[in-house]
Amino acid sequence: MTTPEQPGQGPQDWRTPSNPYGPQSGSTPYGQPPYGQQQYGPYGPPPGPDPNQQYGQYGQQPYGYGYYPPRQQGPRTHAIVALVVSIVLALSCYFTLGGIAGAILSGVALGKVDTEPDQSRKLLKWTWISIGINAALFAIGIGALIWAGINGYLDD
Repeated sequence: MTTPEQPGQGPQDWRTPSNPYGPQSGSTPYGQPPYGQQQYGPYGPPPGPDPNQQYGQYGQQPYGYGYYPPRQQGPRTHAIVALVVSIVLALSCYFTLGGIAGAILSGVALGKVDTEPDQSRKLLKWTWISIGINAALFAIGIGALIWAGINGYLDD
């Protein structure tokens, strides 16, 4: 059993007396423009930015009502945390050199967060490296002290 073909489904059914050749190329039935194109009325496009435009004038996405661009808090927060940790370590008796170097580097990085974010990230990386080197030297010193105590070099 076959189903009868319904009217309007074939390209031949799109012909009208004013257009005997069928639909115009690039258009769809019912007078709608093809996907991705917008048809405006007799007055042209509405004023303001094109809603189909993905990016704004300078290559950035336009912001709608009530939407604000995200702030880059990552490097600033990272610099503040590194500065606080460095100051605490500088005030301790064991990590003073790494803490002082870290405090200087993170202070400079905090000053460059807005103007030179890449340079700020590099300085923050070196802040943590200086603290890590000082921590490694501290661990080696403690290990050497334990080794000397076990082998009797600290006996009187």
